[in-house]
Amino acid sequence: MKRRRTRGRRGSSRRVLGAVAWLLLLLGSLGIVIWRQTRGVALERVLRELQAERAMSEAERVQLERRIQTLASRARVVHIARERLGMHLPTDREIVFLAMPPADDAPSRLAAHPRQ
Repeated sequence: MKRRRTRGRRGSSRRVLGAVAWLLLLLGSLGIVIWRQTRGVALERVLRELQAERAMSEAERVQLERRIQTLASRARVVHIARERLGMHLPTDREIVFLAMPPADDAPSRLAAHPRQ
């Protein structure tokens, strides 16, 4: 009868050990799942912040492009040229047309008069 008791104790201790192993495996798996979910939530928050920052940067870029177009507009340039530089639109007498040499002649002229 002693053998039966030891076998019974060994069998029950194996069962307990197996149950503890399964419990540890289950807890480990749950821990990994919780860690992954927590990491995913944190990354999602960072992603939302970056998307908001990108949207703000894009809006600022559009605003700056509009400002560049406004500052470079012909009406503004003409106004500033008149006001600050004393310039005016030329009359017919002030326009001078310069004759362009023929296109074939340009390379030979450059070769004849090298830069100093």
